[in-house]
Parts: sequence; structure tokens; C-alpha cells
Amino acid sequence: MKYYRLWVLAFLLKFIGSAWDASYHFKYLFEEYSIPHIVNTMGFALGGILLFKEWRRSTYMDGFSRNLITIGYGLFLIGIPLDFTYHIAYGIDLTTWSPTHFIYYIATDIMIFGVWRGFNLYTWHTVPTWKSMHTWFMMFLLECLLFPNMQQENGAISYDQYIHGKSIASKEILELISDPASQIFGGIPVYVYPIYSVLMVGLLTVVTIRILHDFTVPIMGTLLYISLRFIGKAIFAAVEYPTSYVPITIILIPLAFLLFRRTNWFAGFIGSLAYFLSLYAIHKSGILITPPLELWELVPVVLIGILVPVLNAIINPHLALRKNKQPA
Repeated sequence: MKYYRLWVLAFLLKFIGSAWDASYHFKYLFEEYSIPHIVNTMGFALGGILLFKEWRRSTYMDGFSRNLITIGYGLFLIGIPLDFTYHIAYGIDLTTWSPTHFIYYIATDIMIFGVWRGFNLYTWHTVPTWKSMHTWFMMFLLECLLFPNMQQENGAISYDQYIHGKSIASKEILELISDPASQIFGGIPVYVYPIYSVLMVGLLTVVTIRILHDFTVPIMGTLLYISLRFIGKAIFAAVEYPTSYVPITIILIPLAFLLFRRTNWFAGFIGSLAYFLSLYAIHKSGILITPPLELWELVPVVLIGILVPVLNAIINPHLALRKNKQPA
């Protein structure tokens, strides 16, 4: 199990580096060799060593899992020169939604899924539980899937500081901002945030339940993600770095599936409805500074919440890596 614990450490370093990087770029200009990039690279390198070990002698993974991780690593390496080229061509990058960034996200998603699959097969003789590393791998995949939303989450507080004349961004950043709302929020329509959130959280929750036949791993993985985001937020605030809105209401999506013990449309409906209404209540009350939100966005959010479990059941009616009985 030490092998997979080292993978957890590798992804944790990437998690820390990515969160730090998202905050960093709301304060400073792009730098190739910033400390957040170095921390991220340390995690990438540790994973590379672990992957190389499997290529030398396959011990902890099946060939398909190992190959998936290799594809992820290869894609990530291709993304590095493309991202640098993108920056050279278009200058400062104020959005997490750029094409080259999505190469990083997709590559990392593939890496995490490959490692998680390998761990699942390696521990086939044990019953999945939230106390195992399944929770960590679920959390890492959730973080990577939701990372593009950091634009809205960091932007929410950064924009509020900017319009009140309290921005902590560097002078170089402020001089480049000509359209504050658009550039701080990455030029992405405000409705993308809640729709993307419910799509990613709902999809990962349903697929995890159907593969592991366990309703607790998704909720504990989500809770771990939220907890680590709060820890990061506290540290950034202490060192005067830009902080972000922590998406606390996403916990209601896996909670709905847990309470109903079903991966059906009704659980998806209740989870997405509770997620949006609680987020909207926080937004309107002003208790926390949230990403921009409009009430009409409730409709597409709920529709996505309903469709995710329905489509998953249609596309993957027998999705499972284990021989456990599918939960009702």
C-alpha cells in the first residue's frame, strides 16, 4: 500500500501547487518558475518515478491502468510548450478556461483515473470504504474536474476587493485590467459556474457509486475537498494572498444520493435543487461573497442534475469493476 500512499502524496503536491497557482495569478503576472509551479512539478515528478517503477516491473498495476497514466503524463508534457506558446502569443492569462489549461486538466484527470483504477483492482479483495484511499482519489479527481471554476471562486472576492478599492493584486496586474468584471471572471458567462459544478459533481458521484457500490466515498471525498479548500483559504488569508469562495453547497449533491440510497433522477433532482437554492440564499444574503448568480439558472442546473443519473444508467447499465451487487 506504500506505493499508492506515495501516489496520494504526489497528487497532494499537485493539489497544493494548483491551488497556490490559482491564487498566485490573481496577484502576480505569469511566471514560468514561480514557487506554485515548482510544487506542482514536484508532485508530477514523484508520480513519474512511481510510473517508471511500474514500467520496469509491473507489480501494483495492471497494464491498462499503467498505460492510462502514461497517456496522461504524455498529454501533460505536450501541454507545457503549448501553454508557454499561448502565453507568448496572447500575453497574460487571466482565465483558468484557456484551451491550453484544459489540456492540463484532461491530462491530470486521466492520470488520477488511471491510478484510482489501479488501486481499485489492486484491492479487489477488500470492500470499498471511505476510510481507504478511495476517498483521496475521489477527492483529487473532483478537484481537477472543478478546477476551472476557480476563476469564478477567486474572482468573486478579488472583484469585490477591486470595486471597493481594496485589491491586493500587483500594480502590473491592475494596469492590465481594462474590463474588470470580464477579465477578473475570465470572460466566462456567469451561468457556467453553477451548471458546470452540478454536472461535474453529479457525474463523478454517480459513476463512483456505480463502480464502487458505496454511497459514502463520494460524500466523504467531497467533504475532504471542501475541508482542504478551507485550510488553503485560511493560509492564503494569513499571508495576504487572494482568497476564494469555497463551494460548500456541492456537498448537498452526494448527500442526496446517500440519503435516498439511489442513483436515480429524483436523487439528482433533490441534490441539484438543494445545491442551487442554498448557494443562491448565500449569494442574496451577502453572508459570503459568491460567484455571480441569477435565479433563472436554477432551471438548467436542475435539468442537468436530473439528466446525469438518467444518462449514466442508459449508457452504462452494467458499469462495475467489482462483482458486488448493484445498489438499488
